Amino acid sequence: MNTGIDRFKQIFQCKIRSRTITKYRSTKTGLTVTHIDTPGPIVKGYFALATEETSHDGLPHTLEHLIFLGSELYPYKGVLDLAANHCLAQGTNAWTAIDHTCYTVETAGSQGFLILLPIYLDHIFFPTLSDEAFKTEVHHINGTGDDAGVVYCEMQARENNAESREEHATQAAVFLNDCGYKWETGGIMENLRTSCSNEKVRDYHKKFYRPENLDIIICGEISIDQVLNSVLSVDDRAAEAKYGPYERPWTGEVKLFETYSTTDVLFPAKDVDNGRVSITWKGPLLSDMKMVEAHSILWNYMISTSAAPL
Repeated sequence: MNTGIDRFKQIFQCKIRSRTITKYRSTKTGLTVTHIDTPGPIVKGYFALATEETSHDGLPHTLEHLIFLGSELYPYKGVLDLAANHCLAQGTNAWTAIDHTCYTVETAGSQGFLILLPIYLDHIFFPTLSDEAFKTEVHHINGTGDDAGVVYCEMQARENNAESREEHATQAAVFLNDCGYKWETGGIMENLRTSCSNEKVRDYHKKFYRPENLDIIICGEISIDQVLNSVLSVDDRAAEAKYGPYERPWTGEVKLFETYSTTDVLFPAKDVDNGRVSITWKGPLLSDMKMVEAHSILWNYMISTSAAPL
């Protein structure tokens, strides 16, 4: 009988502050499982995928919302959170960042986590992504003729505030080519109305939501053998799914600005005296940890206390 420990081979292990971090990878699909042996009764799960946007359509954020609306084996909205509650978890959550999308859950004890894990993975790998769910969750015209949809209203609440308009202007000025850092991963209202579609969401899911692009990160006191056995059934189904050639995200060239420039950004405000100043410059490579830390110390000196220069 095939077991998880037979299929998932250990590819990395280290110890940091008495905590052992171990990484396993499926020999069948490339799915990765990372275990961190933190003490305590709470087991935390982070399901992280590298995602990259190529427009202002907000496909990563849109897909994040649709994942929770049902899967092939559990084709109903709310089943995942209901299962989480029965497994001693306070529901589920997720976030969309510029370079990744992460789904989370915390359970009291390992037993509930092991039950919930394959259900959660079924939603991630095999969501229904129905047209009806897209219209309801992303964008539609309601009965009074207004734009509506959970995603649309979420972006409407923040798109035109000072911070968001400043961030969009900075991204456009700093990144010269069409790299993933240039776009709004949540989508902008015009694109959500006109160009974002369920067909694009399905294509995006097929491109990025694949086993070799997912890392299941688990923190807590839990048997890794049981975790890997729990993942086996989903790994088998993922192996049978038809994906195109794998294009690793974030491997393209990033072109940054070369010359000094200034940009004026208008934003709605109740007070005519309300304004902001943002200064952006090229920093060190993340691999240069000493210089990164030096910048952090400098920032703290400049802004962190009431006696700071700025």
